[in-house]
This record gives sequence, structure tokens and C-alpha cells, in this order.
Amino acid sequence: MLSRLQLGDFRNYRQLDIALSPSLNVILGDNGSGKTSLLEAIYFIGSGGRSFRGGRLSRLVRDGAPAATLYAEVSAGEKIHRLGVRRTPGGIDAIKLNGETPRALSEVAGLLPVLALHPTSVELVFGASALRRRFMDWGMFHVEHEFMPVWRTASAALKQRNALLRTGRPNPRELGFWDQQLAQTSDRIEGLRRSYLQALQSGLDAVLSHLAPELKIRVHLQTGLQKDESYADALARLRPDDIRRGFSQAGYHRSDIRIETRGVVARDRLSRGQAKLVAYGLVLAQLPLISQVGKVCTLLVDDLAAELDEEHRNQMLGYLASTGHQTLITALDQPQWEAVVQQNKALRAIESKMFHVEHGQLRPLTGSE
Repeated sequence: MLSRLQLGDFRNYRQLDIALSPSLNVILGDNGSGKTSLLEAIYFIGSGGRSFRGGRLSRLVRDGAPAATLYAEVSAGEKIHRLGVRRTPGGIDAIKLNGETPRALSEVAGLLPVLALHPTSVELVFGASALRRRFMDWGMFHVEHEFMPVWRTASAALKQRNALLRTGRPNPRELGFWDQQLAQTSDRIEGLRRSYLQALQSGLDAVLSHLAPELKIRVHLQTGLQKDESYADALARLRPDDIRRGFSQAGYHRSDIRIETRGVVARDRLSRGQAKLVAYGLVLAQLPLISQVGKVCTLLVDDLAAELDEEHRNQMLGYLASTGHQTLITALDQPQWEAVVQQNKALRAIESKMFHVEHGQLRPLTGSE
């Protein structure tokens, strides 16, 4: 979990130094004060350089500054890991893990599992398949040790096969070799994904029984293969069209999660508010799987009140208080938050810290338990 965060010239923060609670942290402040930027900085470190807000990453650097710096202390068991990142408008300029340059960003991301709940999380239900693949693969990266080596091999095979296809006249023997590599690794990734989704379904059932028992949701892996077709058969069937198009139309990179409610694709049946609850449920369903491998997740919750009524919001907050994972929640003002806490026994029962942000300046508030 994240124990300390320092920022320099990140978004509207000239400087920031914050020590976090291992359980609940509440970030108060007006809209535009820097609450979401604080969560974004944590997500940036834990995701290997991504943002959940969209837009150009060059804007992470404060206007007029040459670079943004981020420093984090991450507790993993009894050990403290120190992470440092420097980002210029052009990209990540330097990254250090315990004083050394890591071989891959995955080394950093593996230390700090970070999940975000935010207004655009609903795109897990309504958005493109790439979002759901990334969601699946994030979970397997953290809980399935076999996944990353197979995924790297599959990615290399896909890159080589696509490069051959783009020539327009690929060598049949060479293409056959990469067909075999892509098919074998896609089969293995598909098996891992199916197992992961089965475990995720159990967690989703438990979360939705607490948040929205009226919603009955099932998740399935959708590969795009024809009935009883293997990846090897699909690559052979599509080879002429792949050569014409210049890219591979079958493989691990085309899978999707089919989210159903009562046998119908969820995006065609659910309201936006219901879809947001399903998306939140999918994210939270990953937490027990993270716990099973001995990791603690840092959960970032931004603008929870958006599109959730008071009843569902309170149910969500009660569930968040019970997860055993580190949580950061943004809220508008202290009286509003304290009123929420008074209505929620689970929130009153856990340790918390409270902070106020104004114009990129953060200060701890007295009265945090």
C-alpha cells in the first residue's frame, strides 16, 4: 500500500508531501482544487505511467515547469520500496525503484496495485472492448504469475506476424511459424482469462448482493472464434484476408468480456446509473482476488456522488469500508462528509485521515480518527 507521496510540479501542485492512512483517506475540496489530480498521481505511479482521466499526458506537467516529479513509499509486507518518476511533457524521463532503474515498468506496477472508481468507469459496460481487455489483464497481471510471460510471448508473435502481413507477400513458412506461436499463446491466455472470469464472477455476485441485489449480471469470455474453432484454424481461415488488410484478425488481442443481464447484453438493457453500479461492482470484485495473493490494493474513488442516489452511495461507502484495502475518496466539504459518516456505522469504525485541498495546497484536518 502507499504510505507516502511527494509531488513536484504535477498538474496544479507545485509541491506536495502527504502521509496516508493504510485504511481510509478522505480528500476534501471544491471542484478544480486538485482532488482528482492527487488521485491521478497515485494512479500514474501504480499503472506504469497511465492516467484514468484521458487527455494528453503532457498536461500532467504544471504549466511553465520543465518536468513533474513523483516520489512514493510503498509498503509491501515489512519492506518499504521507494519509487521515483520524472516526467517531461514528452514522456517519462527517468524512473527509479529503490535507487536503481528497473528493467520494466511492470516491476513498479507490480508493487502498487491501484484501482480507480470514477465517473467514466461506466465505460467498462458501454465502451470499447480494449477497456475490458485491459481490465482483465490488469487483474491477471497481479494474481496469475504465468500471465505476464505468456502475454509477452504472444505480443512478440503478434508484432512479427503483423509485420509480415504488411509486406503483402509474406513467406508462407515464416508466416506459418508465427501463426503457430500466436495460436498457442492465445490458447493459453484464453484459458487463463476464463479461469479468472470464473473467480471474478463469484466476487461480482458478492459485491452486487450488497450494492444492488436487483441486478443479475453474468460475465463470459468472448473470443470471436466460430463454434468449435481453434485459434490455429481461425488464423488459417483468415490468412488471405489478413494479408489483404495487413493485420491479424484473430488472437488473444481480439477477446472481450460479454457482460449480460438476464441473457441480454448489459449495455442494451441497463440505465446509465445501473451500468455504473455494475462497473463499480466489476472493479471491486477484483479486491478479494488481490487479497488471496497477499497483496493490498490502493483504491481511488473520485466523485462517488455522480449518478448514484443517496441509498446506493451509502451502500457503496459501507462496502468500501469493509474491504480491508487502502482507500482514498474525494468529497466536496467537511460537513457533507461528516453527515455521511454519521449515517454509516462501517465508516465510523475504521481509522481515517482527512485532508483539504485548495489551489493545489493540501493540509491535514484535525479530528481525523
